[in-house]
Amino acid sequence: MIDADLFRKSVCRQFDLEEISQNEYLVHTGKYFDDGDELHIVLKEDGEGKILLTDEGHTLMWLSYEDFKLTPVRKSILDGIVSQNRVNLDEGRITVSAASAEEAGEALSSMVQAIIQAADMRRLSHSNVMSTFLEDIKEAYKKAALSSRCEFRKKIEVRKGDFIEPDIFISGDAPVLVYGVNNPERAKEAFINLLFVRDSGKNYRTIVVIGDDAEISKKDRDRLINTANRPIMGTEEMISITERFVEA
Repeated sequence: MIDADLFRKSVCRQFDLEEISQNEYLVHTGKYFDDGDELHIVLKEDGEGKILLTDEGHTLMWLSYEDFKLTPVRKSILDGIVSQNRVNLDEGRITVSAASAEEAGEALSSMVQAIIQAADMRRLSHSNVMSTFLEDIKEAYKKAALSSRCEFRKKIEVRKGDFIEPDIFISGDAPVLVYGVNNPERAKEAFINLLFVRDSGKNYRTIVVIGDDAEISKKDRDRLINTANRPIMGTEEMISITERFVEA
């Protein structure tokens, strides 16, 4: 049974509780999203005698109203917000538990901060997210099982005086060159590199990773797909596809 009075004493006075059902309360924090909606936080028991604070999935739902897509980069940022504030993310719901009403104040503070920071992700412009695309790709390869075979920004002379610089070079009998594409400029740069590789007469094989939200024309997309030995659409299965391709 939740002791609402103890909870009130443990949190800032500006917070208040509104009983919405038996042993379940809506927490009024005085904090609001940009559109004027109040942060949605519900206080209840978690079934194990602990106090549970949950946004009931409202925060990510609110983000989705603005056509917000949880790209791999944004998911990584969200995971960092969750970890930093010591809350949990389960099936789209942000939650945090407290052993008692007296300890709920700190838990609520963490919850509020996590929701506000998650909501601020809407401020991330598409260009800002895309600017981290290549670094995210490199980090993924650095953490992969084949990382010991990877070199980054390695200059390769494909013909006398002609150099290319793949984003990832994977050594082997038939080395694999990986290019990440997330915008029109990168699409053109990667395509030129792919042509150099194809016409070099060397046994390099190529992969092009086209970002989930890459804003490139159908013409550029088709040229990359038709020129690379292995095009990969999106980053979700990028490493597993690469590993199979490398060993083929």
